[in-house]
Amino acid sequence: MVDAEGEGRMTLVPPSRGQVQQRVADWELFEPAVAPVMARRPDGEPAVNPEAAYDRAAVARRS
Repeated sequence: MVDAEGEGRMTLVPPSRGQVQQRVADWELFEPAVAPVMARRPDGEPAVNPEAAYDRAAVARRS
């Protein structure tokens, strides 16, 4: 997929923070709630560039 994107054969459009929040609006959010995937670091170290990945993730559970 990365090769195809780099060659201009496809355009990836990630969901915005607001779109992800809408998808989990009825769920209970936990830190870091909605964040770039690269910002989620279980080792506790800060990400060098959290916006380097296209995707965002939500840490949540259904209520």
